[in-house]
Amino acid sequence: MQVKDIVKNETAELSRDDLIRKMKEGRQVDLILKEKKSDDFGYLTWDMEQWSTVDGKRFIRTYQLEGRVLSEYTSHNIHDLNAYFFPDEAKEVQLS
Repeated sequence: MQVKDIVKNETAELSRDDLIRKMKEGRQVDLILKEKKSDDFGYLTWDMEQWSTVDGKRFIRTYQLEGRVLSEYTSHNIHDLNAYFFPDEAKEVQLS
């Protein structure tokens, strides 16, 4: 998928595994979604996800809605990414 690197100001073709590797190297992956998402309870709605890692084993997902950073976040392990990290479904993917 096409990924815009906003630090290096270039575009690269990266896979999902490449993005996970980049996170482990200290980069953040921003997923700009095609439409708003909500959790199962309707408590949280977001249109952008920001993924990063603490130590290469624990991954943090923060949320934005219409340009506003939300205070909620979720924590995941490497195995959780199979169920929650879907960069190929995003409208745009950025590497920061």
